[in-house]
Amino acid sequence: MGRPAAIDFDHVKTLLKRSAVVFTEEPDGRLEIGGGPEEYLIELDAERGVSCLFGVDMEELRLLVSGSGNEDLGEDELQRVAREHLRPLRRRYEALFTRAGFVEEVRVDAHSYAVAFVKAVAGMPPETVVEWVRWARRPGRAAG
Repeated sequence: MGRPAAIDFDHVKTLLKRSAVVFTEEPDGRLEIGGGPEEYLIELDAERGVSCLFGVDMEELRLLVSGSGNEDLGEDELQRVAREHLRPLRRRYEALFTRAGFVEEVRVDAHSYAVAFVKAVAGMPPETVVEWVRWARRPGRAAG
């Protein structure tokens, strides 16, 4: 069983521009999509697919939790606080994304903690990929 065929990312970008979907291309090749709900960031990556990320900046969270005190939370505790902070947003969108075939992931690095709902798009025609991006901008409603 082989890997699904890659998408024609250049064609997808052309179709997004024609559809008036604003995006920024990041140095690593992924696209940050504009025009979605304020609660989450939409990304399109040729390998990963369409991602809707609910995240927190770990340094901002550390400052919020510890305030001006010298209390320093360990990474595990800080991630637990981030998870709890994102829980209401995750719950609000979870069923909607799951019904649409998105898979939940947790992404953690030194700078951020995010819950992502990801729709794999490998092997999809570019027009279908664009429809999923448009859907992510207005979840629960038909793209249009």
